[in-house]
Parts: sequence; structure tokens; C-alpha cells
Amino acid sequence: MKDIFNPWVISGAIITASLLLVGTFLLSGNISAADHLPYYGEAALTVIPVPTATPTKIPPTPVFTPTSESQAGIQLGGYIKISGTEGEGLRLRKAPSLNGEIIYLGLEDEVFLVKDGPEDQDGYLWWYLEAPLNETRNGWAVANYLQPAQNP
Repeated sequence: MKDIFNPWVISGAIITASLLLVGTFLLSGNISAADHLPYYGEAALTVIPVPTATPTKIPPTPVFTPTSESQAGIQLGGYIKISGTEGEGLRLRKAPSLNGEIIYLGLEDEVFLVKDGPEDQDGYLWWYLEAPLNETRNGWAVANYLQPAQNP
């Protein structure tokens, strides 16, 4: 501990720091702010207009009304397959509503048995489906993505 507070070490550090400070000042050439010429140019200001929201008319949402054409081929006790979901699958819900809890995701081309329906809710026609080999895979599905199928 005595080596750290040695007076020769402390004096040497102070002298070295002083020499470095004086050397830096001399090498910098005594540059001061007065040596610089003032700038007399004009400032260029460009105003960029901010885009504004353009009001647009929102077309009315078409309301789906079930017709015999939309039900063609789908019937109680018949088989259907999921089609037209572009590989994303079809959500089967606990209740025939867009707010119904999702309980299963039916895959594209998966076959189901129609157990109940049709129900008209939220502008869609709903059918209650059940997987033929696994009764736990069931729920309400929108008719827009259902096609009649042969017995599996």
C-alpha cells in the first residue's frame, strides 16, 4: 500500500501530465475561435408539405342472405369437405357466430359430417360439423367454405 502513495510516483505523474498538456498546446498552434472567418451565407429552408388524409367513401358491406342456391348439396346427415381457404383452414366455433369461441381448425379438403344447421348469424349461413372418425373435432362453420362430398 505504501508503494501506491510513494511521493516520487505522485510527483512523476504530475510532471508527466503537465508536460503532455504543454506539448499538446504548443503543437496545436494556439488555435482559437478568433482565427476562423465568420460565415455570411444565407440559410436555405425547404418546406415539405405533410400529406393529408383524403376522405374516402367506404362501400357498404354486402349482407349475405341464405338462398337455396347457397345450400345446394349441403344437408343434415350429409358429408362436406372444407374448400377455398387457400390452405389456411376453416375455424370451427362453439357457437354459430363470428364472436363464437374457436375450438378447432379444420384443414383444407378435410371431410366432416353435417350434424345441425343451417343457422343464419352475422350475415353468414352456419352448419354444425363433426369429424366422422373423431367426435371431439366439431363446431359451427361458415357455409362459404363448404362443398358437398362423398362418404369418406
